[in-house]
Formats: sequence, C-alpha cells, structure tokens
Amino acid sequence: MAATAPRLDLYVPGLQPRDAWSDDGSGFSAPLWTWPEVDPSHPLADFLAGRFEGPVDAPTAPDCRDDDPDRQALALLGGVVPAEVDALTRATGDWGLAGGDRGGFGEQLRDWQAAGFTRLLCFDPVHLKAETDHAITLGPRFLGLDAETIDPLLEAMNAWLAADEMRVERIGTQLYLLARPTPGGVGPAHRDLERAGAPLACLLNRNAGVFLDEEHSEPRLRQWLTEVQMWLYPQPFNDARAAWGEPILNSFWPHGMTEIDVPPTPEDAPATLRLSDSPAVLARHDAVAWTDASVAAVSAALAAGQSVEVVLTEPAWCRLEGDLGGFQRELARVEAWLSDLAGRQGRFRLGLHDGHGGHWRRESSLARLWWRLRGGRRRRS
Repeated sequence: MAATAPRLDLYVPGLQPRDAWSDDGSGFSAPLWTWPEVDPSHPLADFLAGRFEGPVDAPTAPDCRDDDPDRQALALLGGVVPAEVDALTRATGDWGLAGGDRGGFGEQLRDWQAAGFTRLLCFDPVHLKAETDHAITLGPRFLGLDAETIDPLLEAMNAWLAADEMRVERIGTQLYLLARPTPGGVGPAHRDLERAGAPLACLLNRNAGVFLDEEHSEPRLRQWLTEVQMWLYPQPFNDARAAWGEPILNSFWPHGMTEIDVPPTPEDAPATLRLSDSPAVLARHDAVAWTDASVAAVSAALAAGQSVEVVLTEPAWCRLEGDLGGFQRELARVEAWLSDLAGRQGRFRLGLHDGHGGHWRRESSLARLWWRLRGGRRRRS
C-alpha cells in the first residue's frame, strides 16, 4: 500500500469564500476578501473554487483584542494566548523576521538595559483622518513608510525625545519606543504609567477617540500624545509628503507596554514544521519565518514525510486596514509560493483554512456545477 502523502496546512485569517453571501446572517462582510478568478490549475485558486465548510455559528468578537491577527495566530497553535501581545514578544519575533536570531536579540536587550532603558512599547505610525467630530485611525499600510523614508525622521525625533529619556528604534519594518521611567517623566517615561494604548487592531478604521477616553487611557499618556502630534505637524517630512499628495504622519500609537526582560521562550519543538509571518508566533513557538526562500525547507520537510503548518497574518492586517490591493498582492505571493513548492515537491496534501474554524474542500467540476445549480452561493455549512 502506498504511503500517505505528507500534509501542508495553510491558515490565512481574513480570507473568505468567493461565493459567500454578504447579508447579516452570513458571517461575512462582502465577497471581496478572497482570491479573484484565475487559472484553476493554481493551488490556491483551485481550493477557493471548491466548497467552504465551517462552524454553523459565525464566531463573535465582543473584545476588539480578538481582532488582532497575531493573537488569532497564537490561538491557532494552541497553548496560553495572552490578553494582549506585548511589545517584547513582538520585538522578539520582528527581530527574527528581519533575519536575526534569539542570541542576537538577547544582546540587543542587554545593550538597551545598559543604556538605562527598562520599558518597551510598540510605536506604530498612524494617520488620524479628521471627521466631523472625531478622527479615524489609518494605519502603517495606508502610510506606506519604508525604512529609507522613515529613518531620517526618527533621527530628528530621537533628538527631541532624548530630553525626556526616550528613544525610537526600528526592528525590520516595525517601530518600538524605549523609555527610562522616572517619577517626573512624561508619557511612557513616567514611572507610574500603568498602561499604554489598546492594541493597534482595536483602532484601525475606527474612531481613535473611543480609545483615548478615561476608560481606555491615562491622562499623562493623552497629554504626551498631543505633544507628539504638535511636534510632527511642522516637520519638513510631512511638508514633502503633502506636496506629493501623500498622507501625512500625524501621530504614533503606543501599545503593548512591557518591561525589558529576557525574550519569551518558545515551546518544545513539535513534530510539525511551522512557518509564519507573525512575530508573536516566531517569539512564542518553535517556528521559522515564512519567506520566499522558505519553500526549500518546506519541500525538504515534505520529502522526509514531515507535516507542515503555515500561519499567515498579513492578509488579515490588510483587511483590518482596508488595504484591498495589499491583500491581493499578498495572496498572489502565497499563490506563487505554493506553485514553486508544487514544482519542487510533486506529492503532498494541501489544506486551506480561514483561521476561524472554516476550511475549503476541493471538489470535482461536477460537484461545483451541482452547488451552482442549488443556488450559486455557499453559506457556512
């Protein structure tokens, strides 16, 4: 009897069925966040042309922290899922995504501690779009800031922050705020600050003011954010962006505040090879970064009969930001990666999952015709 082919399970939170109804009872917003009609011989397109099966009841998320793709990724892999993904966890994973190892990141933490920094926060660049009586938060993908663009601004900003015992550092594409807390410090540098902002996922495409009230933030943090916005507005950086018709960077969002300590320790190595683009997964699990080059390692694992799990969060982040173009580009990258893998590794079983308990099942052309005759669209089974 022939041996069972090794299995690759691909989890893509944010992906939805092509033919989903967009009414209130479907659990889907609209049939936009999927892969367009392309050559059905391609792996991803072939799955999406099949049947979607999921739980009867669509999942609910009463807490906006459940919207965080990194928390969703951690939940998929089991174990304890933190209420919020802290800055040290994200920074550990971002260091790995940028090509570094845990030893190198440990040295970086010791350098920060030697300089007197003891507090770390995520520090995401955002654009607050003014509305009639509030501001909508638009995120890093809307701003599209690359390292060449943002680094000169950070140099100027660090000169301004130094007087208040703070500094911004970039790890890969992500920004982090370091602070030396003191009794008289401002904002994140105040010793008694107990919390920073809500996770970025809570704010994207939402009213920022909801998370700047007395319930969600502290007065000393709100005051400091006002000072940050006042510093940003007259910067030549923003003048140049406005002249080119680009959105200006008018705020940063601090969240995930934590003490600078040892990096999180990953769980014991599982029998399954795990890959992810989530910094939280790379920090808390024995996983490797999902890159174009990782297809070689996956091919070798499958050839040896080892199962593989790939958990991708970038499509979900694009969906939170409303970045449909980025979402489609990311799926094109997934499609190319799978096609490359299929060319290297001829025989393996592929599973496609939406990250919320739903999955796609390949079907024959006759079965697809039958479903179209029954109504043409598929609800959750």
